[in-house]
Formats: sequence, C-alpha cells, structure tokens
Amino acid sequence: MFGTLYGIMAAFVVFEVWNQYNTTSQLVDKEAQGLERLFRLSLYFRDDKFTKKMLAAIKNYADLVITDKFRGLGNGERSAEMGKAFRKISELIRDIRFNDNHDSVIFHHIVDHYGQLGLTRTERINQSLTRLPILLKAFLYTSSLFALLTFILMPFSNMYYGFLATGSLGFVLAMVFQLVEDLDNPFVGYWNITPEPFERTIRHIEEDY
Repeated sequence: MFGTLYGIMAAFVVFEVWNQYNTTSQLVDKEAQGLERLFRLSLYFRDDKFTKKMLAAIKNYADLVITDKFRGLGNGERSAEMGKAFRKISELIRDIRFNDNHDSVIFHHIVDHYGQLGLTRTERINQSLTRLPILLKAFLYTSSLFALLTFILMPFSNMYYGFLATGSLGFVLAMVFQLVEDLDNPFVGYWNITPEPFERTIRHIEEDY
C-alpha cells in the first residue's frame, strides 16, 4: 500500500516538473517567433530607416538573451537590462509617424502584436521563476528515504536478493531526485532550455530579409 501511494506521488511530482519544463520551453519558442513576426510587420511601413532601427532593437534584445543564456532566471533573478532593451522596441513603435490609411492599419497590427509579445515575455519569465513548493519536495525526499530505509531494515530470506532489491531501489530514487531537481530549474543541470530559438530568429531575419 505504501509503495502504491509513493509511486502515485512520485509520478505526480515528475509529471508536474516535466510539464513546467515543457511550458517554459514553448514560451521561449513563442517569444522568439514573435520577435521575427514583429520585424516582418515593420517591413510593411515602407520606411527603410524605421526598419533598420527595429532590426537593431530586436537584435540588441535577442543578443542580451543569448549572451545571458537564462543564467539570471536560473538564479531566480530578472534582468533590468533586458527589460530596458525590450522597452526600447516600444519606444520605436510609439514614435511612428504616418499620414495614410495603409500605415494606420499596419500601426494597429504592430501595436497589438507588441502587446501580445509583451504578455508572452512576462508569462515566460514568471514560468521560468516558478519552482515546486518546498513542502512538496521535502515530503517527496522524506518518503523516499523512508522507503529506502524500510528495504535496508527488511529481513530478506536471501541476502543477495536483499542487496539487489535495496540497490535497485536506491538507484531509482537517485534518478527521481536528479530528474526533479533538474527539471524544476530548466536552466541548470543536464536538461537545459537554451536561447537557441533566439539565435534561430536572428539568423532567419538576416538570411531571409
């Protein structure tokens, strides 16, 4: 009975951190794609000067993300410099001047898209800073050690079988601990979310436009 309950709890914790990891990864991809779409929208203004400024602002923001490699978020911190670089894009949009219906339509599209991009960025940062509750992790580790201690103290009729069962359980628990700790912080450990989508966005803009 204890083994069944423990298995359900461990599966729930692993599923939760895995879902959290996948959600963060999807938001990183979505934000990077949003930057590329924002640049495409800027092309419709038929203003080369504005397009160059937008490209420089997007590249500056993306380069900061690429250089940092999410280390700040991995340490539970937000980057003020990246925030300023992202707001620089809004300043360019705010200062747009137009005098025909074509530019007016594009302006509304670009403002709406920047707003959605800002929401995606905020959601990505908040999701990146989310961690499992301390009490839940403490309960998982305590119950895991209790299960291992039970196997160590359990009298097996065959000593070699006892060693095998205890060793196997210890290995499984170690893997569970590693998986939970690694996925709980998606920017530290073996399974890392990288800024590769931002690198791909800059590469696509430079090559395709």
